[in-house]
Amino acid sequence: MKRWTDIVLVTSAAAVALAQWLVPSAMGSLLGLLLFGLVVLTVVSQRHAISTTLESLNAAHKEQLESERRYRALFDATSDVILVHRFEEDGRPGQIVEVNEAACLGLGYSRTQLLSMTAEDVLAPESRNQVRERAHALADAGTLAYETVQITSDRQRMPVEVTARIVDIGGRRLCLTVSHSIAAHKELEEFLRSLTDVDELTGLLNRRGFFVKVDEVRRKARRGDRQVLITYFDVDGLKRVNDEMGHAEGDKLLVAAADVLRTAFREQDIVARLGGDEFVALAMLGRRHDEALDRQTIALRLEQAVQAKREEMGEEYDFSVSLGSMVANHLELCRIDELLARADAQMYEAKRARGRERAAIASS
Repeated sequence: MKRWTDIVLVTSAAAVALAQWLVPSAMGSLLGLLLFGLVVLTVVSQRHAISTTLESLNAAHKEQLESERRYRALFDATSDVILVHRFEEDGRPGQIVEVNEAACLGLGYSRTQLLSMTAEDVLAPESRNQVRERAHALADAGTLAYETVQITSDRQRMPVEVTARIVDIGGRRLCLTVSHSIAAHKELEEFLRSLTDVDELTGLLNRRGFFVKVDEVRRKARRGDRQVLITYFDVDGLKRVNDEMGHAEGDKLLVAAADVLRTAFREQDIVARLGGDEFVALAMLGRRHDEALDRQTIALRLEQAVQAKREEMGEEYDFSVSLGSMVANHLELCRIDELLARADAQMYEAKRARGRERAAIASS
């Protein structure tokens, strides 16, 4: 269009020069006519230029919309939870500004609900104390990978592996996080751990599993300023049953002892088979004024459970247990081997005392 306009202007200029030379008297009207033609030509030219510009802008806008549509489709197609939130200077997770469809499905919130929350709101309470530390590490490195636990709208815990990256968009500093569920991986870990921490015969913790749990009990006792009841058990007559009835029948005695302990102790208590016919239990007692009552309750449940199992198995097995117990605080639990040795000595003293009592009855 511009080339055509240039040609017309040059031709018009040449025509004016020729007319002025040939017919000087007609020059005024000719110039007026020429100026009118130039105005019309300019308007037509500008309209065409504007039209061409608008078409270019519309095409660019359509391309941008199409690009955004493709991006959104890819954004929502991923099965991982994607959250984009403001990255605050003080390390706090800021307001969530964008989410994908997987985030809504996985966390159980609508898009509107998520956009009214902060990134910290979707973390399990125990995971929030590491937020600032991770934020500082992310600010230094620009990217960060870590494991954490998110919590859904119905309060379900969801272990995830997170990849976080800082991005600058439109002058705003944002954090893009992609969270991949590792629940199946954690379940497999727990299963494999159970293979090494659980006694195959009884299903109770084995020696390794017990000592792993001792540290956990010690921390709880320290936080709550609570005492812990340690009870050491021995199955009476196991050797006799093994020798007279076979090891398969002896195993029944061990399984029966495990059943008794499960009945007598609470689900939160730690019960384990240390090996052979020896078992141990750790029970967190109540506050100071409740300790004696808790011990009496456990002793009564244990006595009732042993009696019920003895009647269930019959006189042939003569099921009974010997035990020794003591109370320890969280500091004393640091010397758990020493405590177990003392409880073991008490148990054998009780066993010998009962043996002497039986011998006295038999001889009378």
